[in-house]
Amino acid sequence: MKIVSVKTIPLTHVVERPVYMFERALYHLLVRIETDDGIVGYGEVCDSYACTYPLSVQALIGEAFTPLLEGEDPMDLERLVLKLRGWTRRRLGDQGIAIQASSGIEIALWDLIGKIKGQSVSRLLGRVRDRVPVYASSTVLEEGPAEVHMKLLEPCLSRGVQAVKVRLGLDYRRDLVTLRALRALIDDDIQMMVDGGEHYTVRTALEIAYTLRDLGIRFFEEPVPQLNREGIARLVKNSPVPIAYGEHLFLTQDFQDCLIHRRADVIQPDAAISGGISECRRIAALAETFGVPVVPHSAAGPLALAANLHLSASLPNLWMLEYAFTFDRVWSEMLKEPILSPGAVSEGHLKVPDGPGLGVLVDEDMWTRHPYQLRGTVAEMPSWSLGNV
Repeated sequence: MKIVSVKTIPLTHVVERPVYMFERALYHLLVRIETDDGIVGYGEVCDSYACTYPLSVQALIGEAFTPLLEGEDPMDLERLVLKLRGWTRRRLGDQGIAIQASSGIEIALWDLIGKIKGQSVSRLLGRVRDRVPVYASSTVLEEGPAEVHMKLLEPCLSRGVQAVKVRLGLDYRRDLVTLRALRALIDDDIQMMVDGGEHYTVRTALEIAYTLRDLGIRFFEEPVPQLNREGIARLVKNSPVPIAYGEHLFLTQDFQDCLIHRRADVIQPDAAISGGISECRRIAALAETFGVPVVPHSAAGPLALAANLHLSASLPNLWMLEYAFTFDRVWSEMLKEPILSPGAVSEGHLKVPDGPGLGVLVDEDMWTRHPYQLRGTVAEMPSWSLGNV
């Protein structure tokens, strides 16, 4: 069996209301790999929040990766991933777009292998569980008062979700007032987490952390820019609430450095960002030796979510999985069956698909309904994304 085709599909989903970082649309990049037997595997690339620059990733895959994959046996997954990374390491490095692109390919290869073997990916990995606890993520506090966020969260809370995460902006004092009001509206037994979006200095992050402690917040995600490694270590040492990092880390070596130098109390790898499903399993196994829980990041389309769902099903040290419920319409339109939508959540858990591969049926007709079209530019992003306070 040989790979005969590697295609990438950039998509645009116009949104009904402003979305975090994107005023008008969400962009996605799917990967489609086909064998000479006509079996098709799908993957997806994420860069933190959907796929901001799908044409850039598409160009990289088409120029660098497709020639390396065509004619190869898809069953040789580990060898093929090493082949891709070996080719880009000395040219693009082992971080950023090169690893994100290879992540989407690795997911598609896993989907192919599962379909070839007639088994779900999580069965092939060795399941620990057949349903995964999810947390609802994430509304942006600057979007409105606490009552607005309660209305947004209600579809998940009504399905038994036991944890939610909200985001702070640059005007953190105003947002903390909203957060306090929201905490008062949400049942006491619902866990809450807060995302800092890399907005803050260490001093400001510590100030915020003490307020979060008083509100019973379970972890504070990415409050300080990722490259301020020394500052993050100081923050983790002195913060009264756990600090989480991971969606901007790549490969096991990045996470190893983070764990050795105690720059996270919780780690958040993403199969569509951090090198793929297999790499994230290695990352999780490493975290287990440090006694650090894993809360996979997931903020893209349904293929990335499905990959992270199968990953989560196989992790002994899983805490919970991020569930970006505001992407529901995107998930529903990309798949033929709504098996990942909020309506599929039961008792705060999402069932792991049992079908071969990722276990989801992609609606390829959707590609013509949502072709890539640029809606706005980086220059039009909200001003809070431009600095640290």
